[in-house]
Amino acid sequence: MKLAYIVNKINGTSGIQRMVTFQINYFVKHYRFNIDLILLNQDEEEEKNFYKVDSTISFHFLKTSSKSIKRYYTLVRSVNKKLRNINPKIVVVCESDIFSLYLPKIISGNYKMVYQRHDIKGLNLNIVQTSFKTIIYYYLKRRLLAKAGKHFDKFVLLSEAHREDWKGISNIEVISNPIIIDTKGYQAKLENKQVLAVGRHDPIKGFDMLLRCWKKIVKNHPDWKLIIVGKRTHSINLKNLAQKLSITDSVVFKGHTKDMSKVYLESSIFLCSSRIEAFPLVILEAMSFGVPVVSFDCDYGPREIISNSIDGILVPQNDIDVLADSTCHLIKNSHIRKEMGEIASKNIKRYSVDKIMNQWKALFEELV
Repeated sequence: MKLAYIVNKINGTSGIQRMVTFQINYFVKHYRFNIDLILLNQDEEEEKNFYKVDSTISFHFLKTSSKSIKRYYTLVRSVNKKLRNINPKIVVVCESDIFSLYLPKIISGNYKMVYQRHDIKGLNLNIVQTSFKTIIYYYLKRRLLAKAGKHFDKFVLLSEAHREDWKGISNIEVISNPIIIDTKGYQAKLENKQVLAVGRHDPIKGFDMLLRCWKKIVKNHPDWKLIIVGKRTHSINLKNLAQKLSITDSVVFKGHTKDMSKVYLESSIFLCSSRIEAFPLVILEAMSFGVPVVSFDCDYGPREIISNSIDGILVPQNDIDVLADSTCHLIKNSHIRKEMGEIASKNIKRYSVDKIMNQWKALFEELV
């Protein structure tokens, strides 16, 4: 089967880039699919890919220097030209912007169109400025978003919770993310005095709340460490906040790493302080290594994955006091921590790779 994937870029460390890379590699290796990768905002001068991509997959770089409306006109022409040359059976679109949501309306050709959404519907719709131009821009964007996605043959969401946001679409399929890390049978011993958090340094990840929470935790458990793994950005300085909170001795910041297995295995608790999560891969991975998760009960993902007080703990959204108390509860009670971790490693198997990827295969076969 011949597929063309359309994504923004593939050389970063985001969850969607990691998942797309995993999907296309899996399809090539296990199903012998023929796959082309069309990159809308990446050129040949940039690093090709962060995660390893199968050598049989062809790259097509469409980044343009055009601005505003002209850029989209150029992109439409370029995408159509590439698809005519590739001639795939199915086009899989994996971007969350308005342009990508309307691709079936502007692509000429007899292709089956599949959209997979890795973000919440309201992404980028919060107005951060109040100028008249900005208000009009977001008004138009909201109108477009309200009618978006209806022209795809299949519209794939990560969980049932997301279905509520797309009530106007009748062709929805729910396919969750799989656990794409291989534990190789290893489970964390949960004996190290180490708490883990993973994610880019972005306000949506709530690491500002996490550090304030940690100040409360470390006051009672000064011999424990918080490890934060993820890409740093210029827009948020967590190190400065840690210094202001006087917790620098107990917080370690690590950059993004391709091999997370060792980090999970050395940790005893995983904390998720996100303000919102579509379907967090890192929670799946932590639980697969038997690491119990304490998470804010934010929309949408954590409550889909965690069974509260059974294989992890959900706490009221943005309540750092309860987040701290729940973490301290697991720190003080190693038997509860280990029991919860063991149950987590069993329960999370419902997101096994073979099960989830077979759902994708069935969807593609149904279309063709």
